[in-house]
This record gives sequence, C-alpha cells and structure tokens, in this order.
Amino acid sequence: GSGENSSIEANQDKFPLLSGINLEGKKFELPHDFDGEFKIVAIGFEREHQEAINTWINVVDEITKNNLKIRFYEVPLIYELGSFSRAWVNNGMRLGIQDKIARERTITVYTNRDKFFEIMNMKGDRIYVLLLDKDGKILWRAEGLANQKNIESLQKILKKIK
Repeated sequence: GSGENSSIEANQDKFPLLSGINLEGKKFELPHDFDGEFKIVAIGFEREHQEAINTWINVVDEITKNNLKIRFYEVPLIYELGSFSRAWVNNGMRLGIQDKIARERTITVYTNRDKFFEIMNMKGDRIYVLLLDKDGKILWRAEGLANQKNIESLQKILKKIK
C-alpha cells in the first residue's frame, strides 16, 4: 500500500502523534503502536541518511538481542506526497530492503516535515535517534552517527532503566 499523508499533532514532551505504514504494509499510529516497553527510534529525512542510520543498527541489535523490553524502529519521515508517489517511494524501499525484520521495523511517515522539525526541534540535514518509554515520552536523544560519545550516552541511560 501507499500509506497516507499523516496529520501531525504535538504531544507535550512525547513523540508527536503520527500515522505511518511499515514496509510490510501494516498501518501504525505512532507512538501508540510502537511495541516494547522502550523503543529506540532512528529518524531520517533523506535517502542519504540511511548510511548514518546503518551505523546504529549493529549497536542497537546488540542492545535488543539481550533485552526483550527494547524494540528498534527506523522512521523515514517524508514530505506529504500523492498516493502514486507514496506507492513509488514505499515500493522502492521495499525492493531495497530484503530482510523481513528490517521491513517490519521501518515505518514510513508522510507528513508536514516543517511542522515536525518545529515540534521536535530538529533539522532535516541529519538523523536523530530517540529512546522512548511505553507512553512515547522521550527519555534520550542523539544526533548523527553511532559514534563513541552517542553510544556511551545511550548505554548510560539504558543502565538507569534496566
């Protein structure tokens, strides 16, 4: 499916209310439909951001394999598009990601990115990684690559919540 353009609603100190579709075609209402007691969410805005997100995948896979309370999601956040363009983008991403688990955890959101940037105090030229609790509250946030500083910062907060 092509998914739909999502309205966006600020959610106090929580992840904004959004609709998305994963690469297996399942619809999500975020942050409510994220599984897990805690969620690590990597958000990218451009195709080129996938390389930066990939630096987090091994780190997060190591964290989640030993902790079933934590789930990982990738959220490509794209400007609102017509249904044909949304289907084109979704199908292109599906073809590019052969791994079923990766397709299930990748939830594409089409929304007003400028409003998202304003609500989340983010910029479209980099990726962001968030740690959310079960209610969507943002417990931790990092910009950019999984470098030593960002990884240590995430590990420190994870030790506090275990």
